[in-house]
Amino acid sequence: MTLLRPISSDPIAIRQALERGWATFASCPWVLMGFTLVVGGINLLSQVLYRYESDRFIGLFGRVDGLAVALAGAAWLAYALSSLWLVVGLMRGAQMALGRQTPRFSDLARLDGRAMARCFGTLVLILALNALIVRLAQASAFLLTLIQPWLAPLPLVAGVAVAVYLAADQILCLPLTLMGKLTPLGAFRSGRAAVDPHWLHALGLTLVVLLILLAGFLVLLVGLVAALPITICTLAAAYEQLFELPDLNRPRPT
Repeated sequence: MTLLRPISSDPIAIRQALERGWATFASCPWVLMGFTLVVGGINLLSQVLYRYESDRFIGLFGRVDGLAVALAGAAWLAYALSSLWLVVGLMRGAQMALGRQTPRFSDLARLDGRAMARCFGTLVLILALNALIVRLAQASAFLLTLIQPWLAPLPLVAGVAVAVYLAADQILCLPLTLMGKLTPLGAFRSGRAAVDPHWLHALGLTLVVLLILLAGFLVLLVGLVAALPITICTLAAAYEQLFELPDLNRPRPT
């Protein structure tokens, strides 16, 4: 399994990552926001279509509407693919800007099936681990309820703590997958090896990133058009602190 060794043993400098991420975003804001607006619009329309068609599964006379099911499936697939396309494109744009290249819209919009597949695998791995944590916490709480009901909340609290640990521990999983070109398991192990010694700094960066996204949600879609690229640029800048920034013109050997 391929792993990336960090070039620095220092913790993530949160302020430096924010400043570097903002400077990266500010070097090409219209390209990043334009791409986010276009692909994000496709993503939003896919969600709307899925919800509309899913309400029409049962047609007249109680029969299943095959056309509604097909359209809902197509909408869900478009939603998933556009989400991956958005993340991969923004990360590529951030990487180019960090490398002092000027990204164009066509650079971000270029489809990369392998990168999207790796991104999908990494997201599935993280979601599966969180689902496992939730199930174990629920099962433990149920068993403790049968023994000592007042102990039932303890596994749930422990599950939340483990989920928070995992979220901060894997804050660099997407940059490692897309910029480092690692497999999902390789990104997981590389991120854990680099972040674990300075986990509190990673937790701080995680909270900052969540605050940026929350601020974007509060301003609705207009805010997310800027908040999402800024978040991706910040994560790319944090990756640059710990790992060597790859050259886009020279693929890293596998």
